[in-house]
Amino acid sequence: MCAHTGTALLECDDLSKIWCGEFQQRRKYAIRDILVGAPRHDRLRAHERFALRDFSVTVQAGENVVVLGLPASGKTTIARLVTQMSRPDHGSIRVTGRVGLVFSGRLGANPFLTLGEYVQLAASIHGAEPDVAQACCDEVLEMTGLSARRQDSLVSVQKGDLRYISLAMSLTVPQDLRVFDGLPNPGADPAGVRVATRVSEQFERGSNLILTKTTDGLPSSISRALIVHDGVTLYQGGGDTAVAIYEHFVYRMKRIRKVAEAAGAASHVSEAASLAQADPPSPATLIARATKSLDGPKVASLAEGQVAQAWASDRPIILGPFVSDVALELLYWRPFVAWMRATFGPRTAPVVAVSRGRVDAWYAGLVSEYVDVCDLLPFETYQTRNLKRIRDGGTAKQRVISDLDQELLDATARRLGTVDAEVIHPSVLFRVCSKIWSGAVPSDWLAKHARYQPFDSPSAAQSVDSVPGEPYVAASFWFNTCFPDSRRHRRVVNDVLSELSRRVAVVVVDAGSFPGVAPSIRTSDRIRVVALGPTEDQSREQAKLIAGACAFVGTFGGASLMAPFCNVPTSLVFGEPAGLFPHHVAVSHAVARAMPGLPFDVTSTADFDAARLGEW
Repeated sequence: MCAHTGTALLECDDLSKIWCGEFQQRRKYAIRDILVGAPRHDRLRAHERFALRDFSVTVQAGENVVVLGLPASGKTTIARLVTQMSRPDHGSIRVTGRVGLVFSGRLGANPFLTLGEYVQLAASIHGAEPDVAQACCDEVLEMTGLSARRQDSLVSVQKGDLRYISLAMSLTVPQDLRVFDGLPNPGADPAGVRVATRVSEQFERGSNLILTKTTDGLPSSISRALIVHDGVTLYQGGGDTAVAIYEHFVYRMKRIRKVAEAAGAASHVSEAASLAQADPPSPATLIARATKSLDGPKVASLAEGQVAQAWASDRPIILGPFVSDVALELLYWRPFVAWMRATFGPRTAPVVAVSRGRVDAWYAGLVSEYVDVCDLLPFETYQTRNLKRIRDGGTAKQRVISDLDQELLDATARRLGTVDAEVIHPSVLFRVCSKIWSGAVPSDWLAKHARYQPFDSPSAAQSVDSVPGEPYVAASFWFNTCFPDSRRHRRVVNDVLSELSRRVAVVVVDAGSFPGVAPSIRTSDRIRVVALGPTEDQSREQAKLIAGACAFVGTFGGASLMAPFCNVPTSLVFGEPAGLFPHHVAVSHAVARAMPGLPFDVTSTADFDAARLGEW
């Protein structure tokens, strides 16, 4: 089903819903209300509260409208009202077309059913019309990888194999509007990947009302967003702004709760008094403050203000954790950290940088302490959790404080012996970057808030096993959007390695995606491939190899951008201009200009030949 774009599929006006928290009293009220039929309005009786109050929202065809709220804020109540599982005590709901609830809970089942009958039951529960029900069942069985087992009895099917049936069916049955009560979080198994793909496709089509407590996994295109708390709408506006405000709100609410818990656990009255806040700000006040700071172009001034406020406090500061792409750390985050240090100076209380890859040398002189992610989590656990963060958020960029980020912040705070550290998270910077990249903030903001400083060279240039004792050129090639895998690009890689090896020893830094050396030059003892696969110290070891080289050549992006920070002459190549982000190129040139006399260029493969390489 598909309504015309612009058609109002859902219009909710001033919805209110009252719940009674005591079961026996709730039964008495229900009977009395049925018999009397009096309108409720704002009249509350004993044990009653507003689960939702004066809530209004409109969803048009093709739109993604998001309602953000902490647990028990009223999101499930909205879902029940919109799907007519409950009736409002006040207000009106107008629906055009069919509305379906997307949820991942398991359905009750009779063990004597076959798998095919169970899927038919799911189709009926989700409202499939008879003429499409069988097609929906076939599609769900295919999506979940259970097509060959439709005649098996349920008792012979493991429960884990049934976990996606309801979610897949709710995404398959034709609907005009889908209501997501929480964001689906399928696993990384093949069936889970197929279901996650269907969720992404549904978000791209739009016509969704998404009710969620987290911003991880939200669609990239959000028409409007609302923030609710205790049943009351505290904010509504554009998606990007609302997400930033909500993340700030959630962080502040968690911090208030932790301080209150610490005060409650304090053994002395004086200690409790020092920890507790006499009058913590209300949720509405927190939202108002975040709105004032984050709305529109004010996001840049918020970043400056947040840093200044943190530096002025007497509490420890945690910078990070940085778990995104290494290029973003090199071009944006580390220079921002250096700007903080240069602008606000040293502090008595500690400033702690949290990153991954054992890159303490990168932050030497900028912070008082470095904590590696792998000091807090086993490397394999970190890898799994970070991949989940990226999959759920749809991007490697840390635009919000994810569950992984929060866990790392909490663990770092425990190492520092505090529950009340100041936090400057990478999202503070990347919210400004997104405004710069969209043109809402002048691009010179970055130049004013960055200090491009080389790595601490004695640490970076330590000797590395398995490299020549003679001068060498380091090379690192892999395929990405600006250098896609093609026969022409593979030939470029091997031509470069061949030409270099005639002049000097070559060390290829292979992080796991190097396309390989052509058979024609594989036997050359002048080319050595050093494999540096995923390990907890991968970034440090890559930096050592690059820092020890007399020059560097490779694909633009990623670890290649370590080279200018190591003061190593650098030549980076790309093949597809459309895949090259111009802001990253501009910043990389700014980095090179900050390193006196450093040769640096970014060249298209069309212009990169042996003569140019020799000249370089």
